[in-house]
Amino acid sequence: MDEATIIEVLKRWNPWEKEIDAGIKRQRYIKKVYPYLERKEVIALKGIRRAGKSTIIKQLILELLNNKIDKKQILYLNLEDYNFANSLKIELFEEVLSAYKKYSKNNNKIYFFIDEIQKIKGWEKWVRTNYDLNEKIKFIVTGSSASLLSKDFSALLTGRNLSFKITPLSFAEFLEFSKTSSLEEYMEFGGFPEIALERSKDKKRFLLQQYFEDIIHKDIVDRYNIRNTKQLIELARYLVSTAGSKISLNKLAKVFGISKDTISTYIGYMIDAYLLFEVTYFSYSAKVRHDLSKLPKLYVLDNGLIHVASIKYSENLGQKFENTVLIKLAEQFDEISYWSELKSEVDFIVDRLAINVTANDKMSKREMQGLENFQKANKTFYTLLITNSISKDNMTSLREFLLKYQIEN
Repeated sequence: MDEATIIEVLKRWNPWEKEIDAGIKRQRYIKKVYPYLERKEVIALKGIRRAGKSTIIKQLILELLNNKIDKKQILYLNLEDYNFANSLKIELFEEVLSAYKKYSKNNNKIYFFIDEIQKIKGWEKWVRTNYDLNEKIKFIVTGSSASLLSKDFSALLTGRNLSFKITPLSFAEFLEFSKTSSLEEYMEFGGFPEIALERSKDKKRFLLQQYFEDIIHKDIVDRYNIRNTKQLIELARYLVSTAGSKISLNKLAKVFGISKDTISTYIGYMIDAYLLFEVTYFSYSAKVRHDLSKLPKLYVLDNGLIHVASIKYSENLGQKFENTVLIKLAEQFDEISYWSELKSEVDFIVDRLAINVTANDKMSKREMQGLENFQKANKTFYTLLITNSISKDNMTSLREFLLKYQIEN
């Protein structure tokens, strides 16, 4: 691309000649990330598509400007801008940087924000080279892929990066975005920022359907060059609609007519794209954890996607409660387990906490017994039963858990 075109495209995204609309401030991420902007390490913001990573970039830019950083020190490159669609090669970084330097005449530190950086293959090497040359560039990158921070990235940028996971709105944030909304609406339509701001239920459903399709096509089909998209979409819809269920690769292979290895690969892609979250069997024994009979559970990282995954939506309050708790836990923990033995079961285990979830206020003997049996075998753990509205002793309502409960890790 020629320099003049590059600058014209960049002007649309950067604060050089206009104000930036940064939306409603997501304070918890600004507090987490902003203090590290003065450190050298590459900052990586990763999370599911449409969770708000681009908006958080804009909010970080505004924080810099409010703290007297010159606007010409900011360089924001959005790789999803259609103008760059035919130029997604490493050379683009050099072209953009060269054009920017000539335009800005900035000799001070550059805050280089690169959105959806995984679109350019081999980006890690370019960033690593500039990092090691001690250029006056602070890199802040985003991506809709968990593997943004694995394999080549980790190998090339070990000790040179700080990563932050960006999720859709927590329930507390959801209430800030939409003062009149309820827990019921959050459980039904989820926490994607634009969905929370939209009042029409029909439009919420339409947008969620588009999100689901974009995740499948842009973050899986296009990225991995998958040919049989119909099988992938059918599998994804099934897994999302049955969130919280144990998954047998053998059964799925028979149902969908796909090999077990292909099913496993597809599920891996969905986890990598933050569509699904895997909860594995709890055990201190590696042999037990990898026992093929100890099937993993798969949950969804936004309830709204469950709402649109099935052609015919059916009310499942227990599933909503359980998946909502998982979303809260996944904001803080990368590894979550479950436990079962005979007729006893524990829904979630994180740190030293065992959790069961019930969608009502009746004291389920099964839920309590599962926690008691687990605690007998694991005496250092404490237990929690999440209910509809009761909060006492080792019990808490779902609303209180989402808004107030703190888990130490």
